[in-house]
Amino acid sequence: MTDSPDRQAGLIPGEEIAELFRKATRREVKIAAVGKTWKEVYAGEVRFRMGGYEMVIYNDCNELDYVDSATAADGREGDFDDWWNSGTEPVTLLTDHERRRLEDFLERAVVENQTSNS
Repeated sequence: MTDSPDRQAGLIPGEEIAELFRKATRREVKIAAVGKTWKEVYAGEVRFRMGGYEMVIYNDCNELDYVDSATAADGREGDFDDWWNSGTEPVTLLTDHERRRLEDFLERAVVENQTSNS
């Protein structure tokens, strides 16, 4: 099945999310948990706000597994299937060092009020 041009235009590329993660690990954008923290969800989905994006990241026994979905402030969206099918799942685009560093930042993210904007 091929996505329509309108759907393609509204997609967040996996590379964009990977670069957002790199910025977060350089402390150029803030990471905040929304709802439960990384430590509270040993295995499952954890919601974060990061540099104007809201995303759901899968925590697999305290290890960063994959990005389930993301929504940008401009309304664009992306999800695991979009990225996996195009070979651009954001976590797979990170180096081992970047991934470990991001895990550390996700683990330390404080809970943000669900109605605030970042």
